[in-house]
Amino acid sequence: MKRTLLTLSFISFFLTHDIFISSSNAQSIELIGDNYVFGNPAMPIASYIIVKNITSSSLDVRCQKNIIDTAAGTQNYFCWGTSCWPSSTYVSPDPAGIRTIPAGFADSTNFTGYYDAAFSGQISSARAVVEYCFYPLGNISDSTCLTIHFNDSGPSSINDISKIGLNDFYPNPSNGKTSISYKAEKNSQFHLIDILGNKIKTFDLDYTGTLEINTEEFGSGIYFGNLVVNKRLVEVKKLVIN
Repeated sequence: MKRTLLTLSFISFFLTHDIFISSSNAQSIELIGDNYVFGNPAMPIASYIIVKNITSSSLDVRCQKNIIDTAAGTQNYFCWGTSCWPSSTYVSPDPAGIRTIPAGFADSTNFTGYYDAAFSGQISSARAVVEYCFYPLGNISDSTCLTIHFNDSGPSSINDISKIGLNDFYPNPSNGKTSISYKAEKNSQFHLIDILGNKIKTFDLDYTGTLEINTEEFGSGIYFGNLVVNKRLVEVKKLVIN
């Protein structure tokens, strides 16, 4: 099962509710990804994780899947290394399921986790909770893990969270300037994050408004705009700078 075929066959629309940066007690790997993803229940839902090598040496990285909760008649599978692995695979095999990441670099394109709630032929909004762990080959004790909730709204610690959020960047891609409108609360900030997870710019926000951002000072690439309210990450929008 080749990754390219899956990418072309399964296109899902997902809404990001929370992005999490995790290094736990691990010494080697940092993860950046969505905690909650949603999509069309008739199609597989995709979750993406950026895997960053935070050491000074190149790492051969393995992925392990741990199912926390799922429903009968559904499937979950993931892509890592040079292939995509079926629902019955929990640990990416060696060598095809091993990804080499140079020192200090982040792999932002290789991992995708899929959840197919309609695998049995019946469209379902059943949820799944899956933990994905990444660790250097031969050193599972140095694991960093991220838990993904598929079709699971989860609890919210912010009142009236539906009134808080971000519009899309416009224009996007940006060739010099872009803007983004927001609705926030007291103690809110907007962080611009690069593909490696580095915070490159921070704005203190009013309750509602529009940020005008000069992107000429940033290099070309993919960035993320994070809305943080009371120190909790509420929503993330993707920005491409040409």
